[in-house]
Formats: sequence, C-alpha cells, structure tokens
Amino acid sequence: MDTKIKGTTEEKDLFLEVHHHYTMAKDDLDKRRLDFDRKDILFRSHIPVESWPYQSVVFDPRIFTIITEKSARQFANKPKGRLLPREGGDAIGAMVNNELLNFEWDDNERAEGVDMLAKWAMMDLNARKYGASFGLANWRYEKRNGKVVFDGPDFRPWPNRDVLHNPSYSTVKNWIQLRDWMTYNELMQINDTRSKPVYKNLDLLKQSLDNKVGDSRDYTLKNKTIKGLDDFLGRDRYNKVFEVITEYRNDRKIVFIPNHAIVIRDVENPYEHQQIPVVHLKYYPIDDDIYGLSEIEPLERLQLAINAYINQNLDALNLMTYTPLKVRKGGGAVEMHTLTFDRGAKWLMNDPSNDVIPHVQTNQGVGEFPLVYRTMVGALMEAAGETSAAASSALPGSKNKTATEIQDLAASRNARDAFNQMFLSSAMKKQMMFWLSMNKQFLLNAANKQKVVRVVGKDAIRFFQDQGLNKYSVDDSDLSMLSDPDLAGTLSTKDLERPIFPVSVNGEETTKFSLDSSGQFGKLVVEQDDMNGGYDYIADTISMNQNATAQEIEAKADFISRVMGVDPKTGNPTGFGLELQKEGKRVKSSELLVDYAQSIGFKDAEQYIETIPQDQTPPQVQMQGQELQPEQPQEQGFALQQPEGGLNGVQ
Repeated sequence: MDTKIKGTTEEKDLFLEVHHHYTMAKDDLDKRRLDFDRKDILFRSHIPVESWPYQSVVFDPRIFTIITEKSARQFANKPKGRLLPREGGDAIGAMVNNELLNFEWDDNERAEGVDMLAKWAMMDLNARKYGASFGLANWRYEKRNGKVVFDGPDFRPWPNRDVLHNPSYSTVKNWIQLRDWMTYNELMQINDTRSKPVYKNLDLLKQSLDNKVGDSRDYTLKNKTIKGLDDFLGRDRYNKVFEVITEYRNDRKIVFIPNHAIVIRDVENPYEHQQIPVVHLKYYPIDDDIYGLSEIEPLERLQLAINAYINQNLDALNLMTYTPLKVRKGGGAVEMHTLTFDRGAKWLMNDPSNDVIPHVQTNQGVGEFPLVYRTMVGALMEAAGETSAAASSALPGSKNKTATEIQDLAASRNARDAFNQMFLSSAMKKQMMFWLSMNKQFLLNAANKQKVVRVVGKDAIRFFQDQGLNKYSVDDSDLSMLSDPDLAGTLSTKDLERPIFPVSVNGEETTKFSLDSSGQFGKLVVEQDDMNGGYDYIADTISMNQNATAQEIEAKADFISRVMGVDPKTGNPTGFGLELQKEGKRVKSSELLVDYAQSIGFKDAEQYIETIPQDQTPPQVQMQGQELQPEQPQEQGFALQQPEGGLNGVQ
C-alpha cells in the first residue's frame, strides 16, 4: 500500500487490521464477480456479439422468465407476520409491537423512496441469480435543515459487488465489510443513532481530498455495460466521492477509507443486540461457502445450447432463403455488376447453364428443429422445476398435459416454493427481530415518550377492542358519589368514566386505542412499557404468495361447505354444526368467507361484509334445514343450532 497511513498510532494499527480483512475479502470477491457477470448476461438475455459464432443473434429468454415468475409467485402481497410472547411478554404487548412493526414496514418507504416489498424482491432476485444476498438492518436518523425527516429502523439490500464478506466461513461470522460511496458533505452530516456527528479525522480526509481526485469503482457494472452505458461514479468534479468501508463485528463498528488510509470511526457496536446487523439470504446452501447454489447455474449450459441451436437453424434458414451463387471465375464469363436481385434484372454471361449455379445444401437438420428444440426446452424447464416433462406422455415442452400431470406440476412447484419460503422466512424473521430490538433501544426517549401508530388491520382492531384498550369504566369507589345527596343531580355515570388503559396525550387523559369516525382505522399510543418483555417473530411468507391454485380453491370451498354443515357432494347435513355446539364453539363465518374471497382474487373482501346495527333485529338465517336465529349481531361468527329432528337422523 503506497498511501501513507494517517492518524494516531492506535488508528494506524487498526487500519492495518481492517485493511488486511479488506484485501482478503476483495481477492475473493474479484473471482466471484466473473461469475456474477455471467449470471447477469444470462438473466438479461444478452448475447456478446463480439464472440458469437453465428450471424443470427437471438436469445430465448427462458432463465429470465423462470426467475421472475418464481419471484412473482413469492412476492405478490405484503407478509402477515406476527409476534408471539416469550419471557416477560404478554398477548397485548405482542399485538402492540406487531402493529408497530407493521407501521414501520409501511413507513420505511420514506427513508429511500423504495417500498419494503420491493427491497425484499431485490433480495430474492439476487439470491436466485448469485446464490446469496445481503441486507443491512440499521437505525436511520436523518435531519434536513434542522428538521428530523426520518427516525426509525431501516433495511437496505446491499449490492453483491459491494459486500466484502469473511471468506473463511459459510455464514456471516466474526466480521463483514459493506462498501458505500459517499461525498465529503454526506460524511459531515451523517448520524445514525441520534448521536452527535460521528466521524473523526475528516480534517485529514479534507487534506487528502485536496491533493487527489475522488474515488471510482475498480470494477465494471455489467448491467450498465450490457446496455452500452458508462459508469459515471467518481467523475463529478464538484461532488467527489469516497470508497467508504464499514466493518461490522459483534462488538465493534469500524469505518475507514482504504484509498486515503484513514480510519474515520471506531466505536463499540451501537446496538444492544450485539450482533452483526446484516441479513443473509440463500435458498440452496452448499458446503463451506457463504454463497449458495445459484438457480442459474444448473440451467446455464442448457440455455447456451438452446441459444446456439436456435441461431444455427436461423442461419440455415437464411442460407436457404438467400442461396449462395457459384460463379465461374475469369475469362469474362460473367459480368458481375449485372448480378443483382432487382425485379426484372438481366444477368449477362456466356453460358447461363454453367456460369452461375446456385449452391445446394441439405435441409435435414432444419426439419428436425421442432423436436430437438422441445426436448432441450423440456429438459431446461424440468431442471428449473417449472414443468413435468419426465412424467408426460406428450412431447417434451408441449402444453398437452393431462389433469394428473398438471396436478403433479402444481405439487412440484408448491414443494419448491415451500422450500424457498423456509429460508426466506428465517431471513425476514432476523430483520424484524433486529427492528424489534432497535425499537426498544431507540424509538422512545426523554424527548419522545410516545409513538402514535396507525392501525388498519381488522384483526388488530378487533383484538384491541376485545381487550378494552378503547373502553371506559367506573371504579366502585366512584359509584358511591352518585348516592351522595350533596352531589345529587350534578353527576352522572358518564362523568365518572375513566379509560381502562389510560394514557396522557398532550396533557389529556385518553384511551390507549381509539377508532376514527368511520370505524375502519385506529390510533394506538405506544409507550415504553409496551417495549418490555421478550417476543418471537413468526414470518408468514405464505401470505405473500399469489392467489391460490384451482385445487386449493376447490379444497377451501369443500371445507366451507362441510364446516357449515353440508356435504358438498351429496348436499346432506354433516353433523359438524352439532358437534361444534357441543364443544362450545362456533364457526367464524365472516373470517372464513374473507379468507376464501382473498384466495380467489379479492384484495379487500372485508368491504363487502358489515356489522348489523344494534337497533335492527337480525333476520333468521335458513341453511339446509338449519335455522339460525341469533339474539344479537354476531361479528365473530355464529353457532350452528340443532334443527328439529336432529342432524342425520340423530335426536
């Protein structure tokens, strides 16, 4: 390293240590980037023309379609995760923190203008293309013109070409370095946990900057070069950027600038969870490598073979269409300037039967193209788990599948998707647990003792109402005041009501949870006591999937019929209603119907179901010989009553 190290003796020793890690990781990453480039070329359906042996340049975009369809199936909806109480936690605290996390998930778009679902879709694509993806889960504190514009947990997928991992292990262990590109002004303004300006030695950096140009990438961005674009990072003479490396350890956080040999930060890990705040996702782990198996790797050679075969046959067809001519040489036999293909052209030659003869070639290979092409495509699609060619009696790659084969294909896809969801769930759980821990540490302080969260989920609203978070009550000691003759006529029960869960907002006592006038949304006041206790996050990645398959919809409809007391095939009563009633249970009919409607494509099925006003008498409900006459509106469901004569002939 030619650059002279700047700083104190301790800082110089520390720089040598982190720079050694930087060199190790960079050597490993430089080799991986060649593989990244190949994967990007295949995913982008790009053919490098300079090394292509065929005149035709056609790419069959199978890999792009396979990967994007897998991601589209996985990320169709927002996840519906939930917290479960553990040591010191309770059900109310779990729901409060769960709604806080939901609010922060939606609010995170303000940090960088990118939706959280889009961020996780990027994590998913990188893991499928390269074998692994990485994301930083940190606390973001940003001020502009003296005003706080964002203060909360953040998540940022990190470009794989800027992740300098420890090459000694197959997991994020001991340390990991993340590379960023920042200007001097950004370094001057950055804060991360509401602390004072965090970087040091910026005066030394300023001196170094005056003598040097800004940093730039020492590698190419393949996605830009594919489109013929240039990388302009580092060319702005008025906003010079630095290659800033942050090394995260379990106990420390170190920031340094390798090209200027300066350590600009060295602090203890600012997070109480004392973990490296990096989320690592890989779908197909392999031995002793932090990168798992790329989904492109098993398909790479088949994709190249398909491209070569297509272009080879296109060249053959072009050759048949524009047949080469064999022209007699010398002696003035043919006047070459007359050999044009204009309408009515006249070719001048001495011997028309021998001077110009068309080249004749066999077209046997062209005739076999459909069968060979379908065979190769069928092999590629089966390798990707997107077809069932091995079990099909039809030609490989064709659409003439039997009903059994279609069901087998759906089962195979569901199995692979479920396998991916297992690893995705683990990664998303880690991110949300990081957020939960940081909320406990940074969300509330002496200046901000409360956080008002908007609640939109119907289940959460119903839970908070059932727990009484929006209700009032009267203490027994206060009831005696109503019988006091001195206060007779001056007090009513309404005057003595107090919130069951009181909070103070702007100096006024109110309920912890309240509904708006429409009853569709609520406001929840989160306080420090809500952060106490331990919780475990369950990431429901299945809820993110696209609509259910036809088989799943049919199974759900069958279940609804049976639980409502009707056999879907015969129409006869099943007796389930009576058995549920004996057990003191009832069917949550509205939730059941909403779930079914969402599975067949309704995005907001609850809008079609409303609560019967209390001043109206609920009508009788007649279902397959069962008469339901509830005494009051049933929001949660209804109990199935036994009709006269019993069910299935049972008295």
